[in-house]
Amino acid sequence: METFNASGEDALGNAGSISYSIGQVFFTYIGESVYNVAQGVQQSNLSENKEVIDRPEDINAPEVNVIVYPNPTTDYINIAMKDVDLDNGQNSYQLFNYQGKLIEQHKITDDRTQINLQHLSSSVYILQVFVKNKNFKTFKVLKN
Repeated sequence: METFNASGEDALGNAGSISYSIGQVFFTYIGESVYNVAQGVQQSNLSENKEVIDRPEDINAPEVNVIVYPNPTTDYINIAMKDVDLDNGQNSYQLFNYQGKLIEQHKITDDRTQINLQHLSSSVYILQVFVKNKNFKTFKVLKN
């Protein structure tokens, strides 16, 4: 296959990627005395994420912010959430030790949630924050 491209690029975004070229694509098939030159168009290179990106809820959705502080800590950590619908009952957190054992899980109903770590030993813990029942972000928390 040969191409005579005038221009081209790979475009990347949150919902996937696409490859495109501007120019003429030639396909040459070589077989037993059969030579063909055919005009063609480059097909897109779709990523694994095949979500529709032009849904109104995706375009107009506010950016969700989740912050965990203080980190490292000795007694407690706070989860601060901004631009999250807290009334839907679909926001929660899970705290795991470094071996993957679930230590604590609770619903998040306020824009600031405090988690008490005084009863835990000094170690690294994994905190998963769920927004609309989907894993939104995972944090490593260091308890001194």
